[in-house]
Amino acid sequence: MFSYLTLRGYSIFNYTLSPNGQDRTGNCADADPFVNQDNVLYNEQGLKPIHRIHYMNFAAADFARVSKGEDVNIPHRDVFLHYRFLKQPNAKPSNFAEPDLFTKIGRFKDKALKKIKRAITWLTDKLWNFFDC
Repeated sequence: MFSYLTLRGYSIFNYTLSPNGQDRTGNCADADPFVNQDNVLYNEQGLKPIHRIHYMNFAAADFARVSKGEDVNIPHRDVFLHYRFLKQPNAKPSNFAEPDLFTKIGRFKDKALKKIKRAITWLTDKLWNFFDC
């Protein structure tokens, strides 16, 4: 929360834009290039360790699926799985497989139905507001 506050009269330095590679920490998993060394991620330029990584463009279901051994395209998947199964290394999946056709069709159907329901809800809300004058 504090990082979003600005104070008058004070200049704020954005470390992610620093020309010094040691200052840049970057944390967006699919935007910033990282180097993996012994299951620790470092920024590419200054080799500063990354303590937090943000997977803002990935659903929680993707992580559940990859944890079960499904082949999901997640950046730094091996590092994620290393720490996810740190206390249970035998439970970590070693082989990854694509979901079968019926699973893919089912997921597509569920996603389409959710979008349709959202559109219907939005439309009915607009109509109610229009006729509620």
